[in-house]
Amino acid sequence: MRRVLIFLMVVLAVFGFSKYTFYLVSHGGPADPFWAVVMKGLKDAGEKYGVETVYLGPEKYSLKEFIDLVNSAIARKPDGLIVTITNPVALDEPLRKAIKMGIPVVAINVPDTRPPEEAIPYLVYVGMDEYLAGVYAARRMLQEFTPKRAVIAIHEPGHAGLEARAKGIMDVLSEKNIPVEKLDITTDPTKALSIMKSYLMKHPDTDAIFTLGPLGAHPAIQLVEEEGLKGKVKIGAIDLTTKIIEAIKDGTVLFTIDQQQYLQGYLPVVFLYLYKEYGLIPHEKVLTGPSIVDKSNVDVVEKTVREGYR
Repeated sequence: MRRVLIFLMVVLAVFGFSKYTFYLVSHGGPADPFWAVVMKGLKDAGEKYGVETVYLGPEKYSLKEFIDLVNSAIARKPDGLIVTITNPVALDEPLRKAIKMGIPVVAINVPDTRPPEEAIPYLVYVGMDEYLAGVYAARRMLQEFTPKRAVIAIHEPGHAGLEARAKGIMDVLSEKNIPVEKLDITTDPTKALSIMKSYLMKHPDTDAIFTLGPLGAHPAIQLVEEEGLKGKVKIGAIDLTTKIIEAIKDGTVLFTIDQQQYLQGYLPVVFLYLYKEYGLIPHEKVLTGPSIVDKSNVDVVEKTVREGYR
């Protein structure tokens, strides 16, 4: 018996042992560079706390596939579940089921924006205030100039977080009587480029493009560069990639909104671990953004982007 115990201890020492298994199920997959940073945060926290972490996300945005992945994760009865609440109505039943099963749930990236009495009773939300991000973006653009017409390139219509960002932008610009509308560009960069190009041809007075993530920002940057529109059409972005950083430095993009998504992968693991061990949990919301990155601070931020922390 003693020899068996010694062998078991050696196996655990060599191969490691995870006391808990936490699943992160997101609406975003590897095609979006944003989620690579979240995945790094998840992995780093798991290694730090000796927790097994599993990331699940559809290759391309699909509500059905996303819900299927959530249900699949719940069926595996993890010790904790981290989920993006992109569609609270669709997620309501499965997440309430998980909570009833005793699986603690943490929301990230997008919260349940319904009234408290209707919202999913997850432990805490870790992420950006999405509406405020849109407000910040519009105000920053107005600091630069007053657009004649603006368009908001939305790559996942119906996504609660992106819709909230768009609403923040529209509310601010509408107060200034600036024409603004949403444009469905899809998650396909080639299609997005074509759709935005067609929009500008139809509305040549458009001089401001707001993008709500890298899947919109990258084709918008390409459009401005290829069509020689630098200085004529100004881009305001949300989220950070090396391409967006370079575009800020060369003036193609005026600014972007940072939500420190590494923390959205890292902190939920910490919170779930502390909750499982000691019953500790922060209150309601832990905001990771928004904050503005422009030419005034881009050099400071660039290093962490290249290292995969933003």
